[in-house]
Amino acid sequence: MKKKKIYYIIAVLITANLFSCNKILELEPLGKLTFEKFWSSKEQAVAAVAGLYSKLGQSYGMKASSVSPLECYLYWGELRGELVYNNPGRLASNVLDRENVSNLTITPSDVITKYTEFYYVINGCNQAIKYIPTILEKDPSFTTEDEKNLLGEAYFCRAFAYFWLVRAFKEVPLVLTPTLDDTQDYNIPKSTMEEVFAQIASDLEIAKESLPRWYGMREDYSRCRATRYTALTVLSDVYLWMAATTNDAAKKTQYYDNVIKYCTEVIDSKRFYLMPGSRWGEIFTLGTSGETIFESYASQPNNQTNNLYGWTISNSVFTVPAATDDLFAYTEIRDYRSATPPDGTTGPVRGSQISINASSRNINKYNRSTNDPRWIHYRYPEVLLMKAEALAHRNPDNAANLTQAAELIHEIRLRAYGVSYHPRVEVLSTYEMDNVIIDERGREFIGEGKRWFELVRFASRDNFAEPGLLINRLMGKLSAVEQLTMRPRILNPESWYLPLNSSALASNPKLVQNPYYK
Repeated sequence: MKKKKIYYIIAVLITANLFSCNKILELEPLGKLTFEKFWSSKEQAVAAVAGLYSKLGQSYGMKASSVSPLECYLYWGELRGELVYNNPGRLASNVLDRENVSNLTITPSDVITKYTEFYYVINGCNQAIKYIPTILEKDPSFTTEDEKNLLGEAYFCRAFAYFWLVRAFKEVPLVLTPTLDDTQDYNIPKSTMEEVFAQIASDLEIAKESLPRWYGMREDYSRCRATRYTALTVLSDVYLWMAATTNDAAKKTQYYDNVIKYCTEVIDSKRFYLMPGSRWGEIFTLGTSGETIFESYASQPNNQTNNLYGWTISNSVFTVPAATDDLFAYTEIRDYRSATPPDGTTGPVRGSQISINASSRNINKYNRSTNDPRWIHYRYPEVLLMKAEALAHRNPDNAANLTQAAELIHEIRLRAYGVSYHPRVEVLSTYEMDNVIIDERGREFIGEGKRWFELVRFASRDNFAEPGLLINRLMGKLSAVEQLTMRPRILNPESWYLPLNSSALASNPKLVQNPYYK
């Protein structure tokens, strides 16, 4: 990251109106001010925090020199798995290196390894954490509750950005102070995965105590801005990762207990529910449904659009292979999440939209020609599945825990199939439950940026005790010849993480390339 570019981008970030969630986030740009003068009123603080959400949901057309966060979510979290592909021949010649992601041949020079956009967000968060506490003495209308809530949002956004980075790269520079001018030292070494996760958890623990449970009667605010329930949900995901990557038995037990406790609080809040299967499409095309816990806001009337429709429908850049169909082949009952939902003639009513298209191979979740479908970071079914995962591993092979986990999955299947006689989970071991959960996650979250990370988490658990949970699924998407060349690579867990970008290494001599790519 070039010093002048960093300073300029951050100055723009804290003064720009980049994101809107109706009134509160529809603020005009406040001009170019010095940092100290900028942080002088409640309106300026709200505008700055709004910019953080905007940056996390930013989408722009594929470029040869940069990559937007929304594109990273798909490439880092989805395209490396077995359920979504980069459709050959659909990319322009100057961005063809993106195909290396789904081909599992990514290199440090590929643009998709650039993490700059996330550090812009992190620096904006660091600015907010430093300066928001100074506003009380400057603005009489700014209350201690305002300060608490806005700081909670800043801590949440910083943790959220680092959570994406640590899962993608494993080790990254941990920057906790704001960039103010060109005299600062930008050459920071990587922190370990354990250190980064500890910071993420710490930030989210602060956030959950600082954020409001809900933003009054505003459903849209409460689903596109962080609430206590948003922080609890992300924390549950973080603790699942921490449990999967530690060899400390006591810590592992505590992490699983945290997941169970936090997921239970979200469930018991009654703020969230599974949308009826017949209204599946509304979750993504209309947004802010009762199922959404955290999404990136989009509003076509306010000229807010993203590239999801073009990437998945009109240009078919991303497509689903036969392996995706195989997930639904285990039962004859039609699933609203599949390519053949109930037809409405016998049994459940017909759905308004299918999840994937069997002929075009499109991901139909984002079938919104106005180019404003919602990108949803977390939905209620993920809370149910995370709790099921924690229960299964809190006491491995415990029959009572496996039964509880199965009942949580049955809640999701009741929505998915629309009938009480949906397929039942019958397992005798935690390993069997892992396979059930991985497959259920695949059906539920196709194209939502989760597949690769969930495979890595399950395969990393207990010092890579079951790497086949990832490897066997990846092998299924490769030809016989590709398996011969790619299997040795995939067998090495260090290859499950991305390389640091070559330009970042060149500009920061303290950075060390990730082991597999040296």
